[in-house]
Amino acid sequence: MKISCDENDRLKNFIFSSQNMKHLYKKFNDIILMDSTYRTNKYKLPLYIIAGINENSKIFIVGFGVVRSEEAKDVDWILRELFSFLEDSPELICTDGCPTMAKVLKNVLPNTTHLVCGWHVSQNIKKHLSGLSKFPLV
Repeated sequence: MKISCDENDRLKNFIFSSQNMKHLYKKFNDIILMDSTYRTNKYKLPLYIIAGINENSKIFIVGFGVVRSEEAKDVDWILRELFSFLEDSPELICTDGCPTMAKVLKNVLPNTTHLVCGWHVSQNIKKHLSGLSKFPLV
């Protein structure tokens, strides 16, 4: 676990990954899934879940953390701390397509391919293109 505190010594950010999570990541670091929840917990802070996929297409947790915001500095912190602990970059990372995340990933994990997850793509199609057809998008 890694934490950072503010000038008043209050918890600002934390990231958690165990040795067991690291061991699984070392075996299966081809594809990483990363998403955050926002304003769904008591403190209204983003919770990041970082997961991998094993040889049986089962998801396992690589790490999780809470940061003060979804601003670049906090996303940068969580990615740098996690992948510093894991000691290796993934081949591919799949996220929700947040522009801040895309920018930070390019800087922190320059050799990792970044893709937007299919579910988020379909939601954006529904949101932005549904008015173009007289037939509703499912």
